[in-house]
Amino acid sequence: PYDMQWASGLFLLAPLVLVPLALPLAATVIDPRVSPRVWIVLRWTQFPVAVFLTMSFLMPTGIWAGALSVPWLMVTGLVAVIGVIDFHNATHRPWERLSCQAAMIFVPIGGVAAVMSRSGLTVFGFSDIIILATAVNFHYTGFVLLVLAGLLILQRPGMATRISIMYVIVGIPLLATGITLSRFNYHYPEWLAALGLSAALIVMALGQCRLAVRQFSGVLRSLLLFSSLSLITGMCMAILFATGVFRGMHLFGIDIPWMLRYHAVINAFGFALCGLIAWHAIEHRRADEMCRS
Repeated sequence: PYDMQWASGLFLLAPLVLVPLALPLAATVIDPRVSPRVWIVLRWTQFPVAVFLTMSFLMPTGIWAGALSVPWLMVTGLVAVIGVIDFHNATHRPWERLSCQAAMIFVPIGGVAAVMSRSGLTVFGFSDIIILATAVNFHYTGFVLLVLAGLLILQRPGMATRISIMYVIVGIPLLATGITLSRFNYHYPEWLAALGLSAALIVMALGQCRLAVRQFSGVLRSLLLFSSLSLITGMCMAILFATGVFRGMHLFGIDIPWMLRYHAVINAFGFALCGLIAWHAIEHRRADEMCRS
């Protein structure tokens, strides 16, 4: 858990498992009539392309590994096309729909970062681990989290949830901008964006906790609560890490390897995977109720 192979494994969980689980959930929020042919292409190509991406991580960094990762960039580009078309066609944009549209538009940024990571390309002097972390962030926070946020608004359309998700949509590119500015010794934007984004995600997680307690029971409640508490824990770690970077030190020894070992694992398996499983069960239950009615 202290090297690039562990980070690569956590990233590959997204194209192999999390993105295939999140795409059908996004399709329940946006207009299902948007680009049906593109959806068909995604359905048949997503897994083989994810296998190619996995193979690229088994090869040394370079032109061939980069070439094998390009098809995944094309798949994320198709996802973005659906998001853009849905945004353009929408006569009104409720927050749940806007959240899923933003998720679809953000995910190709993670695809670009994945290609850069496997090709050995860098920008502004960022290290390989930072480029790979960007790919992870835009697949997990930029895509999976925003899809789950859209579903949360459908079930619990409160003002606090709406405001937090609105900030998440804005805060993701703000954080990326702040990280870029930090390379030029402007550290305040990164720190403020990290604090704001983490606080917004904690508010969202609390909303999911309330939803779990008030509307569900048994396994569904447990999965939603575990997902929410994992997100809260991970964001508290992110706040400590960002504050340490801002002060030029590692608070409580929290550095990038530490974040890979704990923060990334908690978010990947605790928040993302458990959350997706829970929301799939919720959608299946809702579909069954509609069929019976």
